[in-house]
Amino acid sequence: MGDNRDAWAENQSGLSQFFREHPEVVRTLDEADNMSLNGADLACKSALYKERGLLREAAELFRLAWRKCYPADYVREFESHLDFIAKELAGCPGRVVDIASGRGMLVERLLCGLNTKVTATDVSESVLEDHLGCRFPGQIKSGQLKLTACDAKALPFPDGSVAAVTTCLGLQNIPGPERVIRELRRVCSGKLYALCEFFPEDDRENQEAAKALGLEGAYSQDRLAELMEGCGWRVSCHEGARIKLPPTPVGVVAPGAEFDALPVVETETRFVTFICD
Repeated sequence: MGDNRDAWAENQSGLSQFFREHPEVVRTLDEADNMSLNGADLACKSALYKERGLLREAAELFRLAWRKCYPADYVREFESHLDFIAKELAGCPGRVVDIASGRGMLVERLLCGLNTKVTATDVSESVLEDHLGCRFPGQIKSGQLKLTACDAKALPFPDGSVAAVTTCLGLQNIPGPERVIRELRRVCSGKLYALCEFFPEDDRENQEAAKALGLEGAYSQDRLAELMEGCGWRVSCHEGARIKLPPTPVGVVAPGAEFDALPVVETETRFVTFICD
């Protein structure tokens, strides 16, 4: 059995309690111009909007928060990999299944302008509804987009039934990625496109921090490629440039609020899309 904990909903519940206990933070977030807030505080404001049921506005505000948390060259490199995957799958004859879709950045690329049919999956039903359901109701109604809450380690698809599989940083957010990789091999009859982010192999501090989060080896390109090959995939790589990446900011209006747990110290990161068949 996989871990069916909805970490997204748990995080939102914790923030809801924080907002109730700190009305002064809520007031400051409401009054502040969005561009004056750092990325961590903007993410908190996004959660506040979600609390009020303003799902579309919350999703748009989170996109702005994400852009403010990372260097411009990091954002450009990440988006170039999204475009690469979308272009590769433009002529896909069957439905694409995206694993650990989260807030749907890759799903959005696949949907927009390419007429690709996509099933977005995540263990969290709430994150799918809050970030994709509210923004793409027309695509859901037409059948172009389906939302499926499920465990990536036990996918609800028959053997070999999926034309192509994608994931955007999903393999680096699920403890025990080997089980996920084997499951993807089981359901996929075509190619897997897995966008990953890697730290240098000798970046001991960040690799150890990933291990402490239950993600041992997930940020090592060599280790993850080895796991994929061991699960029966043939692996090739579309590699990006190395980019200096500092830790993401912490909240000022909401002290202690974090955007991302990694990296813990400045590092050089690289986006790599594994292309597997």
